[in-house]
Amino acid sequence: MSVLTVNQLTKKYGKRKVLQGISFEIPKGEVIGLVGPNGAGKSTLMRSMLALEEVEQGSVTVQGVSNQNPDFFKYVSFLPSDNYLYMQLTGHDHLAFIANIYGLEQQDIDEVVDKIGIRSYVNQPVKSYSYGMRQHLLTALCILTKPLVILMDEPFNGLDPTSTIELKQLIRTLSAEGISILVSTHNLDILEDLTKTIWFIKEGKLFKATIELDGNMPYEIEVILPEGCTLNQIMSNSTLPFNETENGLLTASTHAVEMYLEWLLKKGSKIVRVQQSDANLEKIYMDFYGLNAETSKKEFEE
Repeated sequence: MSVLTVNQLTKKYGKRKVLQGISFEIPKGEVIGLVGPNGAGKSTLMRSMLALEEVEQGSVTVQGVSNQNPDFFKYVSFLPSDNYLYMQLTGHDHLAFIANIYGLEQQDIDEVVDKIGIRSYVNQPVKSYSYGMRQHLLTALCILTKPLVILMDEPFNGLDPTSTIELKQLIRTLSAEGISILVSTHNLDILEDLTKTIWFIKEGKLFKATIELDGNMPYEIEVILPEGCTLNQIMSNSTLPFNETENGLLTASTHAVEMYLEWLLKKGSKIVRVQQSDANLEKIYMDFYGLNAETSKKEFEE
């Protein structure tokens, strides 16, 4: 069941289209990884979804409520990449402020404080917090209103190993409770541990993939489609599950690759390349963005 729907979201900076008619749906309880190089549009996509950026075209709804309606924010929370906190206030002050806006009680604050594990310092001023402690407070603020969807922009930045493990476990718990989470991060190892559903942004467009990390590996099929046809049109009546890639598709490990090849040929497509995926997210990332080993190493070090 879809919780949040984005339809034809288009955003420009000057003449450059940062988002080019992006459309997708987020199912209930799904954890989705959003990846791409710096400047690809990950943060812009999230901010546009939240109406923090003006867009040229498109709509965003959660449970049918538009992001232009203040009620939208009863259902959607945002964990930004920057710590937007007031240094002189305590953690409890921040939580009480949000609770007052949404008509919540002290018991709601206590529940979140214990769930995130910030009881020992929630009454101290934020200026005394470490980076990880501030990130914990921001996470508590995100889940205080019991949202249906949480957007997380680089939530693992600056976290020590213990805090990283705790946040991963929290994301799994929230997902099990039916909360949908879109996570933008440069840390591919973390994403591999959290989800098989990965979305790539490239040149303002969104590409979706399901990464199988074990068992029978899927195949990458590069194809040339008949003129005027899209991959979705070609595959629409095939009953074969697939994920669209930049130059073709990624098969499902549950179906034989021969079934895909037979169908594509039957529909007039030309097969360019067939290769079994090694199911490593870093390799898929490098292949998708055309990076060699040195370029990739440099990017992740930065």
